[in-house]
Amino acid sequence: MLWTLDTEDWKYPDATKIAQSVVAKVKRNDVVLMHDIHATSVAAIPEILRTLTARGYHFVTVSHLRATM
Repeated sequence: MLWTLDTEDWKYPDATKIAQSVVAKVKRNDVVLMHDIHATSVAAIPEILRTLTARGYHFVTVSHLRATM
């Protein structure tokens, strides 16, 4: 499974900036690459999920995507 949106989260030690970047760039059916080894990336996830859920997005795991291919 390849990603379609590289958040470049490793460049930004700021959870708010990461969340804003993802929300601004994401499109329908994107596979978003984020790195859970960075605390700021992990901290950005709740805001990303809240904002995108409010916009009608829903989320699936890579395992789910693979099972439907």
